[in-house]
Amino acid sequence: MASQFSMGAAVRVTRAIRDDGTHPEVARGELLVPRGRVGYVRDVGTFLQDQTIYTVFFPDEDRMVGCREEELIDAAAPWVATQFEARDRVTPSRRLAVNGEVVAEPGTVGEVIRVLRDADPGPAYQVRFPGRTLQVPERALVALAAEVPPVTDEEVERFYRNNPERFRRGETRTVRHILLTINSDFPENTRARAWERAEGLARELAAEPERFAAAAERHSECPSAVYGGLVGRVPRGQLYAELDEALFAMAEGTVRGPVETAMGLHVVLCEAVHPPDTVPLEACREELRAILQEQRARAVRHDRAQSPQGGARHDEPRAG
Repeated sequence: MASQFSMGAAVRVTRAIRDDGTHPEVARGELLVPRGRVGYVRDVGTFLQDQTIYTVFFPDEDRMVGCREEELIDAAAPWVATQFEARDRVTPSRRLAVNGEVVAEPGTVGEVIRVLRDADPGPAYQVRFPGRTLQVPERALVALAAEVPPVTDEEVERFYRNNPERFRRGETRTVRHILLTINSDFPENTRARAWERAEGLARELAAEPERFAAAAERHSECPSAVYGGLVGRVPRGQLYAELDEALFAMAEGTVRGPVETAMGLHVVLCEAVHPPDTVPLEACREELRAILQEQRARAVRHDRAQSPQGGARHDEPRAG
């Protein structure tokens, strides 16, 4: 599946990220990264075949965190801190009407489907209510807490057992790279000089691949340089097409370059080749729990929205 952000991209997280049990150095539920913080994509992967997951390094926290695509925006995009984000459950603080028709009462359950940060005179939201989607200013909404039972270990394990095909993965490769950008404003980064430098590094490191991490820390212009150029374990189709083609034609432990992409010139180390396998339960337990919990929350939202207490039901949804 196509990903919105590439490795090295600067992104902003739109939700406060709290520990789900995957960071042993902090307590479960503790704040890891506050909403609005900027980080850099280190790795791109998929989970359950329909979720794009990014590993993002946040320099202010000096922390690597997994983020879903919907939790990120381009760091250069307009940013206004808002009370709600996509998927949040809300209810009107007063009656909402369109052309004199009341379409949502206080207590009606709605779901935020889009955040309008630059709306005038302040943030607004597209909110899906039963039978109608409305644009609502922030001041007219309040949060609605979901009463959702927690997903148990037994439920996680049962889903894992009953859906083995969703946890199978094809061949993957662990890759490191050194990025040299092309910029004629700097003598060392003109196209000719960058190619010369990249060819020299590729030649030297092909003879001594064990020096690759140290060389990446010294020469790479990608944020992954602080991790020795480590991109991570990637499947086919997750990298730029030029990198993907080069990486999956390489033998384990070999170096290749320069490979040119839109980012610049890459020197690539295929550190390990991993044959097709199944993701172990313990490697995905907490991520799977979070996804099942979200599915359960959505079911609760749907049930409450369709109940008489959730507001009037309309047979044909239409935009407002």
